[in-house]
Amino acid sequence: MIRTLLAIIIVPGGAVLLFLALSPHERRADFVVASEELRTIDPQRASFLEEIEVCNALVEPLTRTDPATQAAVPGAAASWTVGAGGAEYLFSLRPDARWSDGRPVVADDFRRAWLRALDPRTRSQYASLLFVIRGAAEFQRSGGGESVGIAAVDDRTLRVTLTGPCPYFLDLTSFVTLAPLHPSAPGADTGGGDARWTRPGRLVSNGPYVLAAWDFKRRILLTRNPHYHTPAAMESIEIAMTGDPNSGLIAYETGRVDLVRTLDTAAIRALASEKAAGRRSDFHVGERFATYFFRVNCSRPPLDQAAFRRALALAIDKEALCGSVLSLGERLADTLVPRTCLELMPRAGPGGATILYEPPAGLGAGLSAAERGAAARRELAAAGITAGGVRPIEIAYPSDQPLQRRIAEAVQQMWRERLGLRVELRVMERNVLSARIRALDYDVVRSDWYGDYLDPATFLEMFTTGNGQNRTGWGSAAYDALIAAAGREDDDARRYELFGRAERLLCGEEVPIIPVYFKRGQFLLRPGIEELHDSVRDALPLHLAQRGSRVAAGAR
Repeated sequence: MIRTLLAIIIVPGGAVLLFLALSPHERRADFVVASEELRTIDPQRASFLEEIEVCNALVEPLTRTDPATQAAVPGAAASWTVGAGGAEYLFSLRPDARWSDGRPVVADDFRRAWLRALDPRTRSQYASLLFVIRGAAEFQRSGGGESVGIAAVDDRTLRVTLTGPCPYFLDLTSFVTLAPLHPSAPGADTGGGDARWTRPGRLVSNGPYVLAAWDFKRRILLTRNPHYHTPAAMESIEIAMTGDPNSGLIAYETGRVDLVRTLDTAAIRALASEKAAGRRSDFHVGERFATYFFRVNCSRPPLDQAAFRRALALAIDKEALCGSVLSLGERLADTLVPRTCLELMPRAGPGGATILYEPPAGLGAGLSAAERGAAARRELAAAGITAGGVRPIEIAYPSDQPLQRRIAEAVQQMWRERLGLRVELRVMERNVLSARIRALDYDVVRSDWYGDYLDPATFLEMFTTGNGQNRTGWGSAAYDALIAAAGREDDDARRYELFGRAERLLCGEEVPIIPVYFKRGQFLLRPGIEELHDSVRDALPLHLAQRGSRVAAGAR
């Protein structure tokens, strides 16, 4: 199979050098993971997938997420009770919870960490996860930690008071942003700009691993934490910075690394074909709690007209995209909350009934491609636009993702053929594109979103007016009111109904975003590595990996 894969990829000289750099002079780690370069392992500031995975190995929040069931299980907390109608949580810490220097983990370590995440100087991208806590949002705006509902009752007991019932709160307490902070770690004022405390020999962790080495642009080495309550199965884990999908694949095929997730589109297609033929058991594919969509800049004519946005959405043949451009069996999306993961968000109803979220019927649902095209042209006419009578529409995408070019080219052709629009493609370096999106300096741009916790709110709340993740220039008082009402609702059936009405407004009427498909993920994992379950959240629990008796180098 290696010859097949190498025949379909072009390996630049830089990739070869990176691959050669993966040949260490020291003993190979028990488990080697190919990764992009990490910016930080500060738990309150980590946001990229690879950063979160490494942080999960170094620190332990109050709860963990069972990778098989997605349910909350004990982490640094041995148990918890829920009171005040679901608005108060009392966590009892493990009596054997220890930092890597042997010091006990205490409740105030969590309180300080959470307040640090909320402090604007920390620049935590996930601080809003804490806004369900009483006074947390107000603290971020104006300070005053004493009014926040986080209290260390004693060394082993943490009390958290919420603004109201939050059915997914134990999901939030498993996120690395809510991990504890050792007393030796700095506060927000230095944690943002001075990262020396996260270096080997200075970082004190409470998870199954400790930071043994960090050779920048080359590797991170984690070794077993002797003070962790349950010894890790692997003695060491190496995060190898391959920097390029092709070099990571070569390293895997030649036995240098055990796990590779970032793969070139051509390699994914070849691996998927081999898997379908029963010849590749080490290639894993699964659903993700994530949706690929286009953001539309609603502040620019003619994109400021909902009818024009609906025309663009209806004119995309999503089924053809999934079948011809994508390669992992993705399902088309006409709504934002992933329909592929609805069963992972059950809520308890009266009499033991199970309540599941039911998304609304999407725009054009049930119509054939031809019928959707006709509906798109009617919407275009309703917007008062004729073929050739409007300026070119620009689709922007990042330069480092070949798949995005193929999707953009396909949509460009669909809009030209079905609507008669002039469509231009604009490719940009990732950082430049991100700045343009934040500044609302685009027409249509590719986007995706991975849910941070298993609830529709993680997708729908970000499109409220003024939300930092909105970035479409769109706002709706009606939408805001529905999301706010859902946030106050104690009855989960009613809460889900409110979310459904909001999603109908977002994706079927106003359309500031155009959902395209529900994402799937993939990775190559060497046979013999066990307990590394696939995850709909995409972040793999590296700290649970262990070698089984079946391990055989190069086995397929």
